[in-house]
Amino acid sequence: MKITFKILAIGILLLYVSFNTVSKFNLEDKIIGKWSISSDKNETGAWKKVEKFDSNRSGMEFKKEGILIVRMNSGSCATPPITYKNYDGIWKKTSDSTLVITHGFWGGKFESNILIKTLDNEKLIFETLTDKIIRK
Repeated sequence: MKITFKILAIGILLLYVSFNTVSKFNLEDKIIGKWSISSDKNETGAWKKVEKFDSNRSGMEFKKEGILIVRMNSGSCATPPITYKNYDGIWKKTSDSTLVITHGFWGGKFESNILIKTLDNEKLIFETLTDKIIRK
């Protein structure tokens, strides 16, 4: 009877611990790094984690403390050959899965609200909820 009680007590303890352990989505730790665009279909962005920016592709680098670098075309014409430039910006977490990113571009400043759909060590998939151009 003592063995049965011990096994039951251990089982209850394990169940309690497993149901009370919340797997938190740690956006801040996972998003830090350089990302290069791999697809851009209908408001959904698919990005892959990279060591360095590709000279012929858009990219984003999320740094600690809300610092953002965005690599995008340097002028209004998107007809190849495209010249890319890095623009300074900021990012701010607004919920467990949403960000506001603000950065420069050739025409002023740009602000986007994005919903993170997938984020792991290799890929970032998000949907743009709103975009706004802020001209100086």
